[in-house]
Amino acid sequence: MLKMLILVYNISIQEEVLDIIESQGVTCYTKWPRLVGRGLKTGPRLDNDVWPGANAAIMTVTDAEHAEKLMQAIQKFRDDIGEHEGIKAFQLPVEKMTGEI
Repeated sequence: MLKMLILVYNISIQEEVLDIIESQGVTCYTKWPRLVGRGLKTGPRLDNDVWPGANAAIMTVTDAEHAEKLMQAIQKFRDDIGEHEGIKAFQLPVEKMTGEI
């Protein structure tokens, strides 16, 4: 079964996130380079003078085995850096897909 992983993270840790996904064999992904929003523990990141900072996101589709390894690697990284910088990973089932991965 295929899984979609969406990683949302503070842009300040982008290089580390890219290193992690590459180390887990992810070669294809879609990246949203600049997102704004509000996290429960990180607060607002609205990329303005009042609430500086922004996030980015990466989406990838992979098989269940690779998805689990990537989730574990992201959790380890999250544990190592703490909650201040911020990274969240979401895993969803892929019911249908056109093309191939």
